[in-house]
Amino acid sequence: MPKYDSIFNAEEYTDEPLNEAEGLASIVLIAALADNPQDLVAPDLFLDILADFDLYAEYSDEDLLSMVDSLTAIAADKGLGALFNAADEAIPDDLVPDAYAAAMLAKMNPDTGEIPATAQVFLKELQSVLDIDDEEAAEVTAEVQKAFEQVEG
Repeated sequence: MPKYDSIFNAEEYTDEPLNEAEGLASIVLIAALADNPQDLVAPDLFLDILADFDLYAEYSDEDLLSMVDSLTAIAADKGLGALFNAADEAIPDDLVPDAYAAAMLAKMNPDTGEIPATAQVFLKELQSVLDIDDEEAAEVTAEVQKAFEQVEG
């Protein structure tokens, strides 16, 4: 049984559908909480990650924080699996690579840019459920690493 089966193969759903911006933000939240659902996630993490995506260009920090609060409440009430199912339905095909990149950023060590081995397990399972082939996953990984190096360099 895969480690994240309760997330990626859940049968639960949220009461309301998500829009694509909420869907992508949900993937960040799920990635951040997948290994420790009781953890508190720093709001700055979300702002830093989501600011990298054009989808959020029109959103203020307050709007993003409000969205994250709402998604966190859904996760607490319905579970990460229900939130993933809603996110998976909300994210259009053209944003799937962005969702994978966002999850990678959430799992990345912010000081080194490395992705810990435990995080790689999550990302591999996410890659599978999002139907991202190995070549596309490698391209996304290279883009994320390049972006990290540009910020740090």
